[in-house]
Amino acid sequence: MAYYEGVTVKIITNGEPCPMYDDPDADGHEDPFNVSSPPQKYIEVVTGAQFSIVVTLDNNFSFAGCDALRVKVHYDAEPHGRYYDINRKTATGNLTFGELKIQDTSDSTVSPDAIKGLGRIQVSWQRIYIGKVTQGNYSDGGKGRKIISEVPEKVLKGKAIENMIKPGNPRPVSRSSYKHVKGIPMLGDAGRIVNVNILYRSKRILQMLGCIPRTPSPVPLPNNLEEAVIKPDDPQEQLRALRAQLTELEKRISNTSRPVVKSEQLRSTSNVKREREDHENEVKSKRSRRSGPLEVVDLTAD
Repeated sequence: MAYYEGVTVKIITNGEPCPMYDDPDADGHEDPFNVSSPPQKYIEVVTGAQFSIVVTLDNNFSFAGCDALRVKVHYDAEPHGRYYDINRKTATGNLTFGELKIQDTSDSTVSPDAIKGLGRIQVSWQRIYIGKVTQGNYSDGGKGRKIISEVPEKVLKGKAIENMIKPGNPRPVSRSSYKHVKGIPMLGDAGRIVNVNILYRSKRILQMLGCIPRTPSPVPLPNNLEEAVIKPDDPQEQLRALRAQLTELEKRISNTSRPVVKSEQLRSTSNVKREREDHENEVKSKRSRRSGPLEVVDLTAD
């Protein structure tokens, strides 16, 4: 995802970059130089997956006379890294997509403002000159950062988020101090800060947002059941396919066990029945004409 003169941001998991999807709500007024409305993309996440954020400078990028590119990384609205890139590639340590637990009870320690940045990775960069270098202590770092892993349902207010980011284990440090480099921004357009947002969501939520197509339901059943392919890594797809196969088998069994009557047999049976009814009606008619008193007429009388 390159927005500014050869700078590319990728989320790498399992050694591969995550596909990025367009924002369905984008209106064309996004501005990479405006921190409140920068361009943003969506990625699909799997709970428990490890990843890293990689910023790469290709051959089209120009330092324009500066000393370095300062890259800042925020995720879940908290600052978690500042890097000075002079080697054309910057990468964070291993991070993990964790599960965001929803509480039924209210928690006064978590406010609506505290969760505004949940589900978002923000990367910004700026051309700088290297200024004064000072010493810092490792024991001073990391204070004031809060990882939100549980959110009351009332505070979340229907926001479509199911995950959060868990930082990796800190790297062992053999020294107690480090060098702090002061960056002096370049002036003019070349020194403007560029911002990019990456929103991470589960597959279910991406389907709800319309970023990726929904899974067809029910799963179409092939003509030959023996050729049905079931994805072993997707239990829901496997269950739907098995149910569809069971329904199809029940229909076939029902059709096989039902007696088949040929049309000729039906016509023959119908004809016999009509002939029998006609014969009975004729007999009844003859009997009805013979019923009643008989009159004797003498034909020999004078």
